[in-house]
Order: sequence, then structure tokens, then C-alpha cells
Amino acid sequence: MATTVNPPPQPEPASVAAARKLHLLLRSRDLRPALAYLASLPSPLTLLPNHALNALLRALAAAGRVRAATDLFRRIPNPTAHSFNSLIAALLGRGRRRAANAVLAAFVRSPCASPDAATLNTLLHGLSTASPRPSPPALLSLFRSLPRTYAFAPDAISYNSLLSALCRAGDLPAARKLFDGMRFGENGGKASVSPNVVTYTTMVKAYCARGLADEALVVFKLMAEDGVAPNRITYNTMLQGFCQAGRMELVKGLLETDSFKPDTCTFNTLMTAHCREGRVKEAMEVFGQMVELRVSRDSASYSMVIRALCENGEFVRAEELVDELLEKEVLKKRGGCVPLIAAYNPVFVYLCENGKAKKARVLFGQLLDRRSKVDFAAFKTLILGHCKEGDFEEGYELVLSMLKRDLVPDDECYLAVVEGFSQKGRMKIAWEALHRMLNSGLRPSTSTFHSVLLGLLKKEGCAKEAADLVDIMLDRKIRQNLDLSTNMIDALFKSNLNDRAYKIVTSLYDHGYYIKMENLIGGLCEERKFTEAAELTLFSFHKHHDLGVSVSSVVLDGLCTTGRASDAFRLFYELIESGRSSAAAEPRSLVALHHALEEDGKMKEADFVAKQMRRAAARIRQMV
Repeated sequence: MATTVNPPPQPEPASVAAARKLHLLLRSRDLRPALAYLASLPSPLTLLPNHALNALLRALAAAGRVRAATDLFRRIPNPTAHSFNSLIAALLGRGRRRAANAVLAAFVRSPCASPDAATLNTLLHGLSTASPRPSPPALLSLFRSLPRTYAFAPDAISYNSLLSALCRAGDLPAARKLFDGMRFGENGGKASVSPNVVTYTTMVKAYCARGLADEALVVFKLMAEDGVAPNRITYNTMLQGFCQAGRMELVKGLLETDSFKPDTCTFNTLMTAHCREGRVKEAMEVFGQMVELRVSRDSASYSMVIRALCENGEFVRAEELVDELLEKEVLKKRGGCVPLIAAYNPVFVYLCENGKAKKARVLFGQLLDRRSKVDFAAFKTLILGHCKEGDFEEGYELVLSMLKRDLVPDDECYLAVVEGFSQKGRMKIAWEALHRMLNSGLRPSTSTFHSVLLGLLKKEGCAKEAADLVDIMLDRKIRQNLDLSTNMIDALFKSNLNDRAYKIVTSLYDHGYYIKMENLIGGLCEERKFTEAAELTLFSFHKHHDLGVSVSSVVLDGLCTTGRASDAFRLFYELIESGRSSAAAEPRSLVALHHALEEDGKMKEADFVAKQMRRAAARIRQMV
């Protein structure tokens, strides 16, 4: 018996394999692998079929990378209607109407593609959600002219998009006319598209948004007459509208409908209505019924009742629900609405006022992980709460988290952190926080500057930071403190930051401030830094700051005893030239200077000193 040999499988075409891999990579939210793969392909725009390029275009647009999507579109050799529609939708979604109009103009001129029903749907949805919105007549004109020009029939999505656009524009009569035309046909003719559940729900929502509960109920009853079954969205839309209108009798009737199975959204809507009216007890009863009916509670369920309990003063019960929320990790579950941080502010305040800032921080962190809209008040409450408990590190981390989210902490937040780290002696972080405060455009009090400067000076190894702070204070015209300024210059010399010390001394005097120069020079001499002492002595005389003969004498003596006779003579000569005459130093210091110069063989300089000594002696004799 002959054996049948199957032919070997044919290799997959390169374009198909490349498209399949690109689609697979686009399943990830991170587009970098897909873009890297695209760059690795030889001639990707000719290798990949249009559907793969369109998928990449849509992914780029969905990620907000409209410019990259536009660049890709321009490189597609033969863009299809789907390519044009994808880019138009992306541009309109970003509010770039002018760019979308330019793409549409290129679309209608394209020999390879023509607008279709998807184009109409894209335009209706995009334009009706843009700002400014087009007028209802303009929307109706687009709805009629585009299909007629390009010979296509609007589909159900087209009609529903127009209906939604008219409702969004507030033209309920035009929306109702379109709705009735879908049911009965225009001008007595047969309707080209029958209304579906989306059509009815759109009308129900529009009436509910206007507070027209009875009209919404009429449309709901028409669904049953026309054989269209409502879905959960329909029921919940009506429920929300009835609650907002205060028509609780209609709510009760709706809940008793056999076909309606309440879900999480239903219970949340009911709890919202009760909480709005201050009926906390009733809201808690609805909250309890969710467990009885095995309906899952989401973050919105908890946030509503927690806030209501706090506003009602029932903080203990609210904290119990926070514990339950954290234990069940409700906020970590994906899906559903994004919780509002602001809704938890009352419980944040309670926890932080009662020494439970860490628990508040865990709750806050989970809310941030859900990409909840950031809230200044919540950040501030937690920062102050942690600082109150002595956890300044966590308080500062929250300050940094605010800055990363483009929120600016206020004076109270910054000062709590700055003062806290100062009290703990962690001055470099206190200075860093103060610096960020200044960069945020805030101006702390003069006492805060002085307090941080004092802390830096007490901390070993912080002379540079202290100098930076004084520079900022001078630049911002913050009043200086005489003792602190003097101690800061002393700290710079002790840290061998001499150039910085001279620079800041000059800046202080230029701004009209002084330092205790006698004390500073005396301290330098005690540390045998006579060269630095000489520089400051000369600086003082040039600034007409009379130090007295005893100060210059100490400096001269120190220079002479350390083998710096030339430097001593230079100081003496400068003092004489500055107008001090022979009273530049005490006689004994001049004798020591003369002797030191002779020992160094500086006879010319020694003769000059001797002449000054004789003049001084003659002057004394004349006075006697």
C-alpha cells in the first residue's frame, strides 16, 4: 500500500509574518517595542499591509502621540479610508480641528480612498465633543451632504452619533425629530435605520439631563412598545435621572421592574441620592444591601459612605470602612470609575488629627496608584499630619510628590518640613526644603532664614550651604543678623573656603551690612591664619572700618613670628598709605617688624620702618 507524503508547509509570506508580529506587540501599552520592531524592518512601509500600519497609527493616537501618528500617516504609500479616519479621529480628539480639516481636505482629493460611513461617524462624534461645538444645523447639513456626495448610506452608528451630538448641543426638539424619524420614517416613508437600545438610551439621558423625568419615562415605555430591550445602562441612566429630579416614586417603580437587575452603578446612584439629601442612615442601608444581594462594592461605593459618615460626625464607623477598604484592596482592583481623592479628605483630616497619618498615607497611596485626580488639600493634610507625628521624612516625600505633579505646596507645608528637620538637626535636608520653597515662589519670614542659617552653622560640614543661604538672603534683600553673618564667615575660613569667605564679606559690605571684624580677625589669629587676617585687616581699612591699633599689631606680630616678614611689611605699608600714618601699629610691633626684616635681609624695607618709628617718636616728644 502506497504511503501518502504530505507536502512541506509553505513558508509564511514576510508581510503576513511582520504584520502578525506588529499586531502582537501593539497589545502592550508600551509602544517602544513595536516602534523598535518597525525600525528594524527593511522598507516597513512597503512590507507591511495597510491594516497593520493603521493599527500602529491608532495606537500612537491613543497614546497621545499625535505628531508621530501624523508623520506615520504621511509616509503610508497608499492610505485607505481607514487610515484617513484614524488620523482625523486622533486630531479631533486632541482638539486640533484645523489639522483635522486639512486631512479631510486631502481625503476628498485622494484618488485611492473616499469618505464613508465611518468618516461621517468620526466627524459627528469628534466635532460634537470639540470646542467650540458646531451648531445643530451645521451637524444636520454634514449628516445629509456627505452621504449624498460620496454615495454611501448612514448606518445606525451615524444616526446615533448625530442624535448624541444634537442632545449634547442642547437641541432636544431636533433630536426628538430625528428619533421619531428613525421610528416612523421621514415624511411618511420607511425608516432607513431602526432605533436600537443606544438610540433610546441617548434620548433618555438627554431628557434626564434636563430634569424631564416624565419625558424620559415616556421614551422608556416606547422601548417596550417597539420591542427593544433596555440594558443596564438604560436602567441606570433613568435611575440617576429620577434621583437627581427627586422623583423617588419613579425610582421605586423602576427597581420593582422584573427585567431590571441592579448592579454596582445602581446602588452607587441610590447612595448618592441619599447622601445628597443628608439621609446617611438610608445610604448605609443601601450599602449593606449590596452584600445581601451579592453586588460588589467599588471604590465609589466606599468613598460616598465614608465621606457621608465623616460629615455626619461618625468618624469611628468611617475609619472601620477605611480598614475594610484597605483589607479588601478595593482600590487596587482595575476597572470602574477612577476614585476622587477629594472625596476622602474628611477621613484624611480625622486620621491625621488622631495620630494615624500612616494609615491615611496608605489610603492616599492607593488612590494615587489609581491615577486619581490629585488634590492639594489632601496633600497638605497628610504633610502636616506626618510632621505633627514627627515623621518629617514622609512629610518631605509628599512635598516632593506634589512638585512632581505640578502642585505647589504652600508656606505651611514647607515650614512644617523645614522646622521639623531643623529641630532634628538634619540641616542639609532643611536647607534643601527651604531652597525648594524659594524656587516655588514663596517667601518665608526672616526668622525662618535666620533659624536655618543658625542650624547650618551649628552643624559641622555645612559651611557651603550656609554661604549659599546668605547669598540668597542678600539677593532677596532679607535682613542679615550681625552675629550669624560673622559666624558664617568664620565657618568658611575654618572649612578652608577662603575665596568664598572674601566674596561674601565684600557682598555683605556692598549691601550695607557689617560683621564683627575684630572678633573674626582675632579668631583667625588664634588659629594662626595670619595671611587671611591681614587680608581682612586691609579690607576693613579700605572700607573705613577702624579696627584700632591693637588689632593690626596682633596681625603684624603673627606674620613676623611665622616667617612672613614681607607680608607684614606689605600690610604695614598699605596701612601707612591709607592714612594711618605711624599709628598703624604699636611701637613694640614696629620693633619686631624692623628686626624681622633685617633678619630676612630686607634692608630697604627695614629702613622704611625705622624712619616711621623715628617720626612716631618725634611726634610723641612734641606732644609731651
